[in-house]
Amino acid sequence: MAVRWYAAITALAALAFLWVAADHARLARLPWRPAPEAGLQSALVRATQTIDLETGKEGAARADQHWGMQARDQPYLGAHQPQRSPGQAALIAQAGTARWEGLGQAALEKLPYAPNRFSAWGPEAPVRKGAVFAVRTAEGNFAKVRVVEIRRNHDLELEWVLFARAPPAQAVKETAEATVKPSPGWLALRDEALAAYGAQRHQEALDGCGKAVAAAQAAGAAHHALALVTCGGLIGLHRRAAQQIEDWLRQGVAIALKLEQGAIVSALGPQEAMLKERGLRMLGVFYRDQNRPREAADNFALAVDTVRALPPPETGEHRLALRSDLYDLGLVLAQIGLRGTARHALGEAREYYLKTEPGHAMLKEIDGQLQRLERAAPEPAS
Repeated sequence: MAVRWYAAITALAALAFLWVAADHARLARLPWRPAPEAGLQSALVRATQTIDLETGKEGAARADQHWGMQARDQPYLGAHQPQRSPGQAALIAQAGTARWEGLGQAALEKLPYAPNRFSAWGPEAPVRKGAVFAVRTAEGNFAKVRVVEIRRNHDLELEWVLFARAPPAQAVKETAEATVKPSPGWLALRDEALAAYGAQRHQEALDGCGKAVAAAQAAGAAHHALALVTCGGLIGLHRRAAQQIEDWLRQGVAIALKLEQGAIVSALGPQEAMLKERGLRMLGVFYRDQNRPREAADNFALAVDTVRALPPPETGEHRLALRSDLYDLGLVLAQIGLRGTARHALGEAREYYLKTEPGHAMLKEIDGQLQRLERAAPEPAS
């Protein structure tokens, strides 16, 4: 009898496990879970790909959203801007404090749409698990979109509800749509290069970057600088094509530093407000990886100064940049023997980690570095 009871309990446990697994995979639904919203669709979007919210197809010719990569490990979600027929492009808006359940067509029509893109990099990024956006599709319909998950390989899991086109009398008035500009052609070349890089086709990525950089020059100084910094930020190419990467980064930084901050934001959008810092940081990373710590320290220090020179208020993105730049600055300063300055930089980095992510594993690493510096022999008198 005991054996039968044990077998029955085991079978029930296995059944429950399979039911929960099926619920997680959306193949079944647990009884206490609410029924999915009518019209709810979902899709998995790979890095650098687009999604058509009308059909649910990835890489469709008439897409609505672009899951792009600004640089390695720096994804963003934006309205897809085709090179042809830009007047038919999709637009995007943040849902703000609106609840998912309260976002019907009437509420979606009132949001301010624009051809924007939003960062998914860092814990305070607008694009994160649970974030909700509104989209005016290329066909003129409205959709509410929710981020379900961002996976470790940068695959993006989305779910959305598409609403039928509003009657002309209720159509939303959008000034942004009238001002949509054709997407510069170099962006498509950049995305192809980043896709090749993500697939570890490094020579193809290098060749693609060369084409993107050349094409970006015709789009203006800000676009040229962005292309140079983006391609120079592909760390996997640093040893493969060291001279080319250094040339790209040095040129990108030189161009960006000559530009007014307003000109960068006007040409590239607010998502590229940190272009100067990113260029200097990537040049510092390049020199660090090439075992040129003094040049690395110079660029990390300039990256810190560039962020601090930005107008207030200090944003989450500013804090993320400062904590990384200060940490790397502290490491290379310690490497060249400037232990007092290194302790100061690492101490500041520690403060920013505590402000942003007090449980981050990097805090333990910083504490270890500070202890090693404290135990080291005092610096020689100058």
